[in-house]
Amino acid sequence: MTEYQLFPDIKLIVGAADNIACDNAIEISYCVDGICEYKTDSGYYYVSGGKYFICDHRNEVQRSLSSGHSGIIVLIDPCCGSKAFDGVIDMPGILKNLQDREQCVFNADDSIKRMFSDIYDEMEISNITMLRIKVLELLMLMSGSRNSVCDKSRKIRKAGSFICQNPTEHYTISQLSELFKVDVTTLKILFRQIFGCPVYTYTKNRKMFYAAALIRDTEMKIIDIAEEVGYSNASKFSKAFRDVMGTAPKKYQMEHKKSEKYQKCHISA
Repeated sequence: MTEYQLFPDIKLIVGAADNIACDNAIEISYCVDGICEYKTDSGYYYVSGGKYFICDHRNEVQRSLSSGHSGIIVLIDPCCGSKAFDGVIDMPGILKNLQDREQCVFNADDSIKRMFSDIYDEMEISNITMLRIKVLELLMLMSGSRNSVCDKSRKIRKAGSFICQNPTEHYTISQLSELFKVDVTTLKILFRQIFGCPVYTYTKNRKMFYAAALIRDTEMKIIDIAEEVGYSNASKFSKAFRDVMGTAPKKYQMEHKKSEKYQKCHISA
């Protein structure tokens, strides 16, 4: 992970950032590879390659990463009050636009993908001046886009919360459509629009990130964890875990235990 303090109130982070200090900041998070799980007051969101997420850290936000995750994060402190942008860009207007957006996982269009790619290239050669310019261009580009989520989004978010509250169960689109009184086609379209992926993928992501948390934070056996998230077949669970987390459950467990042991030794020393 590499950090750049581009301006007094804008920080750029590149790489795998699972533990960043960003109290009260506005975060723009773009995924290059892997999956990042965001837990916010409005639910769980999964940001995979080519997608981005905007969240306001005035409310509690938790993030977890799959193995091998890589991304680009722009952190903006809306309270800094820097005069660096006066006469250059309308930073107060941009911040208001970002804060007013309904929380969604966005599919980056070609122009935004190209902008993030340019930022990544400039980071490779540590060109701070160009990084500053590219990040400001990115903010201006994003300030011109808007959400287009309709009034039924409230029901779709409830469906997402319902899935996350019942990680051991599997619900079909038809069942969710009936439960939340939304027709199947609308459910499919709006679910993908809000959460950035189909219902099945979202459900699988939640189950596997929940399983990863159990592997990290408990002494449960992997076979018991598989059953806890609704898998009676160990090999199917292992494949699903690799698909989402980027590594096998046993290897993930060993890597975590090794990291935990290193941290304890480091603290002791």
